[in-house]
Amino acid sequence: MGTESGLVRINTESNEQIAAMDWLRAQHPNIAAHTLHIGNERKSTYYMGYIMKRMGVLKGASDIFMAWPNCGYHGLFIEVKSARGKPTSYQLEFIERMRKVGYKAEVCYGAEQVINTMREYISTTEFRRPQTHHPEPYL
Repeated sequence: MGTESGLVRINTESNEQIAAMDWLRAQHPNIAAHTLHIGNERKSTYYMGYIMKRMGVLKGASDIFMAWPNCGYHGLFIEVKSARGKPTSYQLEFIERMRKVGYKAEVCYGAEQVINTMREYISTTEFRRPQTHHPEPYL
């Protein structure tokens, strides 16, 4: 994330996410207390990657999860991208899986889109029945 001069690059996905989370904490502290970052982007050794996968790290999991049911959705997943970023196929598959089981899930480009998506999700009062498909449990 840093550069050789020690300066932090602007408009990185991390900075966009930090700006959006700062907004959420300031405007909706109760909901922010139910919102978390899913740290999937770390680099690790092969062995540590193996351990993390066994612990439940999912390839393609979204950056933000708002564990706040609203308007028929179980919660909100947001994949944060910079203005020039592009979601991977794993990220798009994760979003589609979450939508199928009743979560709102979006890809947002930049802090402004993340904030607008959160604002819309939080402020919506009209109940919407999401199109869900609950897979059969593994027996």
